[in-house]
Amino acid sequence: MNQKISELQKWLRSNNFKACIIPTADPHQSEYTEEYYKLRAYMSGFTGSAGTLVITDSKAALFTDSRYHIQASIQLQGSGIELMKSGLPGVPEYPAWLKDEVKDAPVAANAALFSTDSWENLQDELNLTDCSAFESLWAGRTPLCDSKIFIHDVKYSGEETQSKLNRVRDILRENGADFCVISNLDDIAWLLNIRGADVAFNPVVRSYVAVTESSCTLFCDEEKADIGVQEYMDANNIELMPYNSIAAYIERMAGKSMLFDRKSLSYNLYKAAEKCKDRINLPLFISRLRAVKNETEIEGYHQSMIKDGVVWVKFLKWFTEGLESGEKITERSVMAKIRELKEAQPLFVDESFGTIAGYAEHGAIGHYAASAESDSVIERKSFIVIDTGTHYLTGTTDTTRTVACGELTDEERTDYTLVLKGHIALGTAIFPVGTKGSQLDILARQFLWQRSMNYGHGTGHGVGHLLNVHEGYAWLRPSENDVKYEAGLTMTDEPGIYREGRHGIRIENTVLVTPHSKSEFGEFLTFEHLTLAPYCLEAIITDMLTPDEKLFINNYNKRLKNTLKEYLSADENLFLEKITYEI
Repeated sequence: MNQKISELQKWLRSNNFKACIIPTADPHQSEYTEEYYKLRAYMSGFTGSAGTLVITDSKAALFTDSRYHIQASIQLQGSGIELMKSGLPGVPEYPAWLKDEVKDAPVAANAALFSTDSWENLQDELNLTDCSAFESLWAGRTPLCDSKIFIHDVKYSGEETQSKLNRVRDILRENGADFCVISNLDDIAWLLNIRGADVAFNPVVRSYVAVTESSCTLFCDEEKADIGVQEYMDANNIELMPYNSIAAYIERMAGKSMLFDRKSLSYNLYKAAEKCKDRINLPLFISRLRAVKNETEIEGYHQSMIKDGVVWVKFLKWFTEGLESGEKITERSVMAKIRELKEAQPLFVDESFGTIAGYAEHGAIGHYAASAESDSVIERKSFIVIDTGTHYLTGTTDTTRTVACGELTDEERTDYTLVLKGHIALGTAIFPVGTKGSQLDILARQFLWQRSMNYGHGTGHGVGHLLNVHEGYAWLRPSENDVKYEAGLTMTDEPGIYREGRHGIRIENTVLVTPHSKSEFGEFLTFEHLTLAPYCLEAIITDMLTPDEKLFINNYNKRLKNTLKEYLSADENLFLEKITYEI
């Protein structure tokens, strides 16, 4: 067992605990967290963005989903931590595993890092104690981020803060609530038209918000707000209070009715509201408002995709010509070149996640991050999977392309074509208003399933507007999701296939849910493809495509060239013409 785990086990025995649970979480239930909250990564050595570390006084196990099975198996080697591959047959969920290990013995966990929903579900199976003292074993813990707030101008957001607050107050009245507490960081950023840099690649501010009929309070570290931000808050009648005073505020609202979301509000804040008259759960009550984009935001996406499209063409030209000339290109130099090209675009803010550039077998690792040790030199064969996204003031992008580096095998070309067919089938779907993502997911998988193939991740996720690239509202995956699709949602369409030790393939566009038609059977929707990036035509087995699939690709390429031509040089346009020939 590694030394960190051994020390924690010693602490458990000294403090009369049988086990502890370390989730991947912060007090806001964020998918990606500040470094300060990455205790699970510190203790285990596993750096993926999802997983739960469970430590008993004699064992340790890491539970993570299929995106990270390969990565975790590598990073946990020699640690003494058992990898539990969640989602595979015979692998229990961590509460059931822990229940078998410790029975009714005391288990320590920090209630601030669990939603109300998840904590109460755990209480049904385990003897939980709210305790964070074991976190003090993290020597040299990274401090909390001190980034400054900046205002997201209404010319980009498309709606004034007061208008958004009025919509929230309408929700309060409709539900008979006196106030609401908002803890989801991208909900807060959207609501108040503020942005920050507290979480890497996620332009959010560590904060809480409480809204009543006549007031709005932002709980945030004071040093994050400079004079200009203070003036903005004053102009919008938003009071600033210290970040850590949120629990005391809730306690002072005793006798009043609180509206909240059980899946995002941490359990310790739910407990602080014990003396409220009512605690009214309303799932995703801000997230839905945020997820349905207005006309200004939609236009912003189009402008952002043009910028990213230029980046893709410039990059592919550099990459292709470099390989042909024998230049040494590695995964990390690919990442650096893409970053360089993005930074040259107007209104660039940051990347929306760290670019994934996985060559050959590294492409089979879902969220691969090339290190100095793993950095592969690109050869004139196989694929490189490049998954990259950008934050511009006008919006957020997320695109994946699988690029042929040279000669391909029949297996590689077949796999690419099957994934592309699924990508097109989903991206051209027509479906009634109210359809759920779980109902559409099969469209992207059908051609793989026909050959007894599959992939372990979801097929799509919402995309924020200068916000988290994983929006956390609407999803497109096999598991059930209560969110019903409506016009204005921005999603991804990203099927893939991963052959461990050989290659990976993923093709991803960001798409907009748009109205399609009306009939006696109701209103129907479809997807508009926002992304402007060439597909890898040389990887396609064209005989496997239907005439409609060929038409989609040819029409996509025509729109791509017509949209980008004024932003590219003559040489770049010639290159784009060369790689987007009619099939």
